[in-house]
Amino acid sequence: MFNVNVVKCVEGAEGDANRARKKAEKARSLISSVALGRMISAHAAESSGDSAEAISHYTALLEDERTDSVGRRGLAQQYLTTGNLSGAIEHAGAEYSENKNARWAFEILLQAQLSDYRWKDAIETLETALSRKHVDKDVARRRIAVLDTAIATKFEDEDNMAGAIDMAQRAIASAPGFAPAAALLARLLGKEGEQKKAISVLEKAWGRTPHPALSAAFLDLLDNESDNGRAKKVAHFIKQNPEHRESLLLQIEEKLRTGDAVTAWSMLSPFVVDEDATARLCLLAAEAETMLSNEVDAKVWALRAATAPVEPNWADLDPQGDAFDYVDQDWRRLVHSFGENGELIHPRFEIGAARQGVNTDSKAKTSKQSASDILDGDAGPARQPDDPGVDKSVDKDLDTDDLAMRLDNLLGDKSKS
Repeated sequence: MFNVNVVKCVEGAEGDANRARKKAEKARSLISSVALGRMISAHAAESSGDSAEAISHYTALLEDERTDSVGRRGLAQQYLTTGNLSGAIEHAGAEYSENKNARWAFEILLQAQLSDYRWKDAIETLETALSRKHVDKDVARRRIAVLDTAIATKFEDEDNMAGAIDMAQRAIASAPGFAPAAALLARLLGKEGEQKKAISVLEKAWGRTPHPALSAAFLDLLDNESDNGRAKKVAHFIKQNPEHRESLLLQIEEKLRTGDAVTAWSMLSPFVVDEDATARLCLLAAEAETMLSNEVDAKVWALRAATAPVEPNWADLDPQGDAFDYVDQDWRRLVHSFGENGELIHPRFEIGAARQGVNTDSKAKTSKQSASDILDGDAGPARQPDDPGVDKSVDKDLDTDDLAMRLDNLLGDKSKS
């Protein structure tokens, strides 16, 4: 009878608050231990969704040292659920400091600290958990790298350059392939006049994990280079990871910048044929076609870019500003997403938010038109009254055979020149 009543009580009568309370009182009458009765009452209140009553019972459990751990756990969970982050941190933190085996306390404490944007405290919690083997070493290091980078950005905002550089370096030491930390450190070093060090940071990161933001940061450091000097440095940069997709796209962008649209198109065509062309690839194709004076094809590519899928690491990268213009919520999401598997997906891509100004024209500075110009109808001669214009569904004009034929013609023309 005792066990049956306890089980029914804990189940909380499937959310029926009144029924749950009645069962809790019945169980209490059968139990000589007041503390055990409080635990059952607390569970019943939880099950019925009555947080206030659950908190009351868990608070009472703190009065007995034999049940204070149960009380802390219940209070920490209830406070986290109801958004009382300070309360959750207080009780989970107290338990974790006293009980080295309390994994639950680590999980709640970290979650609450991250939700409250307490980056430094979260780092300390992760370091403690790592020493106690409550978290995988690689996961902990990646999470710490994200948090160090978040702190570095705050230091930069406060004009604490030394602090920002130190934290960015710590982040890279924890996760050498973390692009936001490498891009940030390179920018900071560039501001301090340490161009060689900045380039070295980006080259090492590119060798591990190429990312479009790294190439953008690298090219920003070459603004005052001669054409010959720039070409040599870009070639050396690409050499760090020459077969990677991003290295090939960087080469394409450089060809467009120097006006070599024929080579750019020959390198780009396998991507748009073999892949589902993303918005980024479509914009590159539109720019190449514009430089080749193929206005109609350029407009088709630009139209496709408007509805093409977005690349996860390109979702919000604005070449005119900071590549990783993250707010606190973004850093918090990265602690989880990058921390768990090391995959860097832009937080706003994850939640399906609108992307910001991605445009290749900022890199191909010699191009006379951007994709937006093409979409606005600025490319080519004025349309005649009987010209229906470009059909947005005209993907049939961009099939494999057509691309191959155009490529052959371009290369044939080039060989004759």
